[in-house]
Amino acid sequence: MIIRFNRHEIFSKEMMEYHSQTLRLVEDFHMSRNDTWFNEVYNMLNGIWDGYFYTEMIPMAKELGYPQSIIDRIDWTEFYINDLH
Repeated sequence: MIIRFNRHEIFSKEMMEYHSQTLRLVEDFHMSRNDTWFNEVYNMLNGIWDGYFYTEMIPMAKELGYPQSIIDRIDWTEFYINDLH
């Protein structure tokens, strides 16, 4: 399922920084495994900049073996979007 929202209306400066950090953590996770981060989950995370949150992202991140800390950040982002949109 896709949650459509207006990022310009609901993302504060702090939330922009938070999401940027999540992307960096995903990149670091893949680099530590000598792997590319260009995958479906990373693409979906970037879709947030355009106002799209894909609810299947968390199960996919778990399947890719993302650490719980990254999954928690994605979960928090979903909560934030749902709470404000």
